[in-house]
Amino acid sequence: MISEHWNLSLSTHIIHTIMNEEVIKMGFSVSSPTYMYQSPSGYIFRIRIPNDLKAVVGKGEFRYSLRTGISRIAKHRANSIAAYLRQLFMDVRINVALFTKEKIQNLAKEYICKILANDECRRFQHAKIPDTKTANKEVASEADEIMMQVDQLNNSMGDFDSNSLLRNGRVQDILRKVKIFLGGVAGCNELVEKGLNLSSPKEPRQAVQGLSGSLKSGKNSVFTTVQKSYILEVEKGSNWTEKTKAENLSIFALFMRVVGDLPVEQVDRKVMTEYKSTLMQLPPNLNKGSKYEGKTVAEIIGTQPEKTITANTINKYIRRLSGLFNYAVRNGYMQSNPAEGLQIKRQKRADQERQEYTGEDLQNLFGSQEYMEGKHRHSYAYWTPLIALYSGCRLEEICQLHLEDIRQEQGVWVFDINDKGEKRLKNRSSERLIPIHPHLVELGILEHVNSLVDKGEGRLFPELQKRRDGYGQTVSKWFQRYKKRCGIKGCKTFHSFRHTFITHLKHKQVDPYMIHEIDGHAVDSETMGRYGKRYTPAILLENAISLINYDINVHMLTR
Repeated sequence: MISEHWNLSLSTHIIHTIMNEEVIKMGFSVSSPTYMYQSPSGYIFRIRIPNDLKAVVGKGEFRYSLRTGISRIAKHRANSIAAYLRQLFMDVRINVALFTKEKIQNLAKEYICKILANDECRRFQHAKIPDTKTANKEVASEADEIMMQVDQLNNSMGDFDSNSLLRNGRVQDILRKVKIFLGGVAGCNELVEKGLNLSSPKEPRQAVQGLSGSLKSGKNSVFTTVQKSYILEVEKGSNWTEKTKAENLSIFALFMRVVGDLPVEQVDRKVMTEYKSTLMQLPPNLNKGSKYEGKTVAEIIGTQPEKTITANTINKYIRRLSGLFNYAVRNGYMQSNPAEGLQIKRQKRADQERQEYTGEDLQNLFGSQEYMEGKHRHSYAYWTPLIALYSGCRLEEICQLHLEDIRQEQGVWVFDINDKGEKRLKNRSSERLIPIHPHLVELGILEHVNSLVDKGEGRLFPELQKRRDGYGQTVSKWFQRYKKRCGIKGCKTFHSFRHTFITHLKHKQVDPYMIHEIDGHAVDSETMGRYGKRYTPAILLENAISLINYDINVHMLTR
């Protein structure tokens, strides 16, 4: 069926070529859509450079072959290219300082190459090989277009000596060739129905095989195509929460907004370096709100935003893109990862960037009227900061706890951090058992669990509803307001409890491997990570958890 389809497609192309050649020989010009014209070899795209930009662009027009003799395909390609170039001209006018002749011409050339390559890939990748009748309908449609050109040609003959044309045999020659072609097409269906093997030129067959091979190896795949494949693979492994997925989609969307939907093999180090440079000039939260909606990147930079994306955020964007590019390399879409090692170097060590709570901060947080007089409106407002402070758990790990996750293991009460059911963890190392600190037991955590069991509840904080970011979104917003009321300054968040907990264990000279088991970080050593047996809850309780003693009077806290 493939060989038959190629016979028909090739024949259609041949007759278009016949028409083009004969019309040109006769001195006629058949009207063409805007931005393209016909030549003996096929359709040519052409757009004039606006007068005010000719000096900037360095030429008077862009002209490229559309690589087809089929009018409707040429129209589609020409319209796409013209739309891009018109937008490019607008961007250049808005901020001419951002563009050089070479950059403008390279942008135009890269986009045109992308359109032509991707159009061919998509046509083959998504199109079903038609059966004989469908193929004949397609060819008939092309034949109708040919006959329209013949009619147009006949209508244009009024200004010429018809007898001269007839004597020269031009019209008859065209019609003879068209008739032969249509007669050949008409016989295709009968031959196929009889089971005869239609021969096809070697070149088209090789072209199909070559295109198929390039699709398998990932060549010419645009960023959006690779992105979709990457997301499908990650989701299949259940490695992303809804929040993480939304973040990544936003990061990928911004990348395409800056550099375009390029074939991934064209995303090289230069593209990524320019992308990073552009990020440094853009405002934060660009994809949120309507302030910058409808504006080009050049227009946004031209406003000279007061605040720009922070170095940490830029590094996060590059890390997420690097993850996608690693996938692309593994699956043959790219040769190397252009984002590797491109992050902005930190001026401070990672541990110096952490914002921990000081002793004074803890006294302010847990010496408030709410804690001293038991005026918390919700149980999460009382328990979540305390659990974070004495266990090092992440916010979402705490908020999604089920009552059955607070249990005894070998005689020790533990928080069982797991991803059973709808619960989600940051990574595989996050699954762990954390001994419950004696202070939490003294404050009544076990009695609180029992009271919820008696009420028929299933979760530790049933008042929390799951949102896009999980169960912790409500607590996070509440805590931001609460810490301000307590006079806490600096960039300290709920996550700072975790930093405080880890730092406290370090100061107590707790074994680093124990700390990793408790906080859920992956162990750096391959030997310990793969072959080292986990510590028992009793050992972790005695040699780590029980050593924690903050400068707060827990006995004064009231529920």
